[in-house]
Amino acid sequence: MRLRNIPINSASYVFSYSINETTWPSGWAFMLSWLSPIWTIGAFDSCVHMSEEAKNPTKAVPIGILASIGGCWIFGFLVTAVLAACAGNNFEEILATPFGQPIAQIYYNALGKSGALGFMSAISILQFFMGLSIVVAASRQTWAFSRDGALPFSSFLRQISKTFGYQPLRTVWATCLTAIIIGLLSLINNAAANALFSLAAAGNNVAWAIPILCRILWGREKFRPGPFYTGRFSVAISIAALMYLTFSTILCMFPTEGPNPDPSVMNYSAVVNGTVWGGALLYYFLYAHKWFKGPKHTLDIMENEDDI
Repeated sequence: MRLRNIPINSASYVFSYSINETTWPSGWAFMLSWLSPIWTIGAFDSCVHMSEEAKNPTKAVPIGILASIGGCWIFGFLVTAVLAACAGNNFEEILATPFGQPIAQIYYNALGKSGALGFMSAISILQFFMGLSIVVAASRQTWAFSRDGALPFSSFLRQISKTFGYQPLRTVWATCLTAIIIGLLSLINNAAANALFSLAAAGNNVAWAIPILCRILWGREKFRPGPFYTGRFSVAISIAALMYLTFSTILCMFPTEGPNPDPSVMNYSAVVNGTVWGGALLYYFLYAHKWFKGPKHTLDIMENEDDI
């Protein structure tokens, strides 16, 4: 496979040149470019939902999170820099690609048909494994909620399959089928697809922010550090995390094309997220609060913590 006769962009071009294809001011258009990494690092918490199945989870899970995010930073930076160097300078052609994916056009320009097919095939395989990571996280989370009786049909979903290695097989299938049904909305148009994508990012942000906020405002006296602890920097890190999560959640709600979008490019994230969050709150305050008292303990608490 040979590189085609495409000039390599200089370092100054790669790291300092920018194009604003929106009607937003250039400063805010730059902030909107953060949407790509916000979506990219959305599944680093998959190992959290596997903590009940992991050895030494109090150390393994935090290390897994840091390794996942660190890997995204390093490899994401390298991949993005290489793409920007090999993209050429005809961005109108890249954005108007007949392939429907600008990155496929970059591969085609640099490597030809065979190279583009090879790289896009690799991306498809990686996306499949990324989907598996999401299934792992979502199925375990669904099982945990069902174990606590917090979901409809909990008595059915919380059953563990002894045949398949004591796995929550029912929640795996329920998660996949629900995702397929909801994913059909993305076939309507790009606006519906983008709203679903932002639901994942904004929903994760809220899920992460709530316990961090509670830890700062109400839990500082009750907080008991575990084996993996950042010490005196803990509160500062928590505040910085809350600021970032708030910013990224708001960012997900903005239309990317400009301040006066038409219905085809409007960002309906606020509607989708509001429906999900509002529905969950109504479900709790109208029904679930009558019987839901928090997570259920399925193991006896040992007197000697060293045995845990």
